[in-house]
Amino acid sequence: MQYPLVEFITPLLLVLTYWRFGFTWGFAARSILTLVLITTFFIDLKHRIIPDVLTLPGIIIGFLLSFLVKSPSFLQSLLGIVVGGGMFYLAAILGDLLFKKESMGGGDIKLAAMLGAFLGWQKIFLVFFVSALLGSLIGIISLYFSKEVKKTHAVPFGTFLALGAIIAVFFGDTLISFYINTFLRY
Repeated sequence: MQYPLVEFITPLLLVLTYWRFGFTWGFAARSILTLVLITTFFIDLKHRIIPDVLTLPGIIIGFLLSFLVKSPSFLQSLLGIVVGGGMFYLAAILGDLLFKKESMGGGDIKLAAMLGAFLGWQKIFLVFFVSALLGSLIGIISLYFSKEVKKTHAVPFGTFLALGAIIAVFFGDTLISFYINTFLRY
């Protein structure tokens, strides 16, 4: 089932990316990000790992592309790497102390840094919120239906980071504007 799903989702997302960004450097950057996210989603879902071969070059490519795209700027991209990777590294340390076992893998930290490089520091917060919300909802449902999740109490968070990032690519500006206009008005 995975193979036909990947074959369906990949061109669909690439066409939507073209439709959203046109034939620009933004399209190129978001297409690369989308392809990495699709791969990450299915690898993490199946094997519970996020390969460095995807994320480490992704951090560099995302940052380099920030010199060619309108958004994020190279400074926003650099801050995104620091905020994304730094927040997840801090969360991993605190989780390890709190739960007395590994609470987050290094792949999630590197993926968050990569997402920050491609999306910038503002959208990385949106990705974290959406990912946590989706992860919590699916995690609770999985606790009820999945024997493996009941046993391990673990869900592969990289899959939810990938979903959150796709949502941020297509709806990030709209969601951030909605939040600011709804909750941060004086």
